[in-house]
Amino acid sequence: MMARVLPDVDPAQLEHASEEPVYVALRDQLGPDYVVLHSYPWLRPWRDEALAEGEADFVVIHPERGMLVLEVKGGDVRHDGHRWFRNSVNGCREFKDPFRQAQRNMHALMDIVKERSGHRIRPDTLAHGYAVVFPHLDYTSAPPNNGAKAIIISRRHLAEMAQAIETAFAAWTSSPRPLSAELHRMLLHDCLMPKFRLVRPVGPDISKASERLLELTETQAQVFEGLYVEDRVLVEGVAGSGKTFLALNRALAFARLRKRTLFVCYNKELAAWLRRQVEEDPATAPFREHLVVRHFHALASSLAADAGIPFEPTARGPKTETFWNDEVPGLMEQAFLSLDIQGRATSFDAIVVDEAQDFCFGWWYALTQSLLSNPEGPLYAFLDPNQSLRGEVQWPDIEFGARFKLTINCRNTRRIAVASASVLSLSPITFPRAPIGGPPRVLRAGSERQQKGLVLQELRSLLGRDDVSPSQIAVIGPAAKDKGSLADLADVDGVPLITSAEEWRRGGGVLVTTARSFKGLEAEVAILYDLGGFSRLFRREDLYVSCTRAKVLLIAIVHGDECREAIIKAQAAAEAEQ
Repeated sequence: MMARVLPDVDPAQLEHASEEPVYVALRDQLGPDYVVLHSYPWLRPWRDEALAEGEADFVVIHPERGMLVLEVKGGDVRHDGHRWFRNSVNGCREFKDPFRQAQRNMHALMDIVKERSGHRIRPDTLAHGYAVVFPHLDYTSAPPNNGAKAIIISRRHLAEMAQAIETAFAAWTSSPRPLSAELHRMLLHDCLMPKFRLVRPVGPDISKASERLLELTETQAQVFEGLYVEDRVLVEGVAGSGKTFLALNRALAFARLRKRTLFVCYNKELAAWLRRQVEEDPATAPFREHLVVRHFHALASSLAADAGIPFEPTARGPKTETFWNDEVPGLMEQAFLSLDIQGRATSFDAIVVDEAQDFCFGWWYALTQSLLSNPEGPLYAFLDPNQSLRGEVQWPDIEFGARFKLTINCRNTRRIAVASASVLSLSPITFPRAPIGGPPRVLRAGSERQQKGLVLQELRSLLGRDDVSPSQIAVIGPAAKDKGSLADLADVDGVPLITSAEEWRRGGGVLVTTARSFKGLEAEVAILYDLGGFSRLFRREDLYVSCTRAKVLLIAIVHGDECREAIIKAQAAAEAEQ
């Protein structure tokens, strides 16, 4: 039995060849009780409180021995008694002290573990240390002043890696400090490794790309695990950068610490989908009662209903945007005060806001001044200015302890990311190892009848020949199904066309939805239809959102010149991506 190494990849394909023999030795020689994390990134405030980033080459974890961080230095390196140098084809160059690098990574990871576990796992309860590996070199002289023989693993030690790891562990602790099964699980799954729910593979042509995107999403998420030290954080991210995933996991982290937490977003379908995820995940059972997931409109109306306050515009007309923006914050404050007097008010210890670009000034006031138990308490906001339904983001007048950007798209294949960015003339950033995928398929419809026929043609091909599941296909248009070219179409060869994202996730059929209703969600395959011209209800930003919903395959059926021009330009940009 071998150790479990994550990610489980072909060692020959590692980015740094010097890490290959170390990867193999750890995997093949350590026992099944070991878990080894390879190329583990971190990002967190450091010393002067500015963000610093780092990456541990390997993190070795054992339930009885603890955690050991390995720094690997390959090639021809030497130490002159004070500095470190590497010989290469470009000459002799100085590099950072590997022992200091290993030490820095170890302290960063221990801080992350302590914070993510709610101080249940601390430096005095978890044995921890570091070692430096020179896979190509041996040594004969005394180690550097900040090193020791027990924590130096050279080429000759690779054949006895298990013994070398045990020796390094023993050097850092005088007596064993085994973790309980619960704390060991917490160390791995709550502190160091984010959880991902794998989806069933799509058709044979896109399954490999989909699996690779899951791997890249994991990498993206790991980088930001260490930012949980700040109480107030604003995260600005491009479409596909994992904002919603990070937002939900931040909310779950608060709830896990028994903080009553509100996760609030703009999109009703997104809130329902995330709420079901939380309810169906057995791992959340011990603490899910501390988490409330709502979209803002339902949050406001239910608060008024609980207080017995009429939730109607003062003019007694329809509930317009003016009502929601100008009157609702006051109604929420009134309702909360009424409930507070009655001793029935529910406040929250922490609030996480997703789709924050769609929140107006008054909503932020209602959240922080009425619903947050401490107006200065924990508040995380996740947004993308390019997806704003308001056209212009109403940035909250709130002082955030940290602001940072997610710039890497890890949802879409590279060509879909490039195509989507082209719609708004953005510059996409993708993982170098992201699957390139195919460019968008663009079909032109000459009439409404032909529009419907082309949608049917594509759906029949995907559901039949390509063996794609209905729950992996979203058909996205500017208007609701009953107002578009698919209004009189109930099914495709017996597969229902449904409008509920929640029913769609349960496998009820192919989803037909709108760009605004599907914002925040994603599908392996997205078919865009009824694309004519841009308007107040379907702006260029809505087309951008629609394109970014497709993880692996994007099909666009256009009939208007405005949208056709934008999509053709996007297709050309994608085809140029190599």
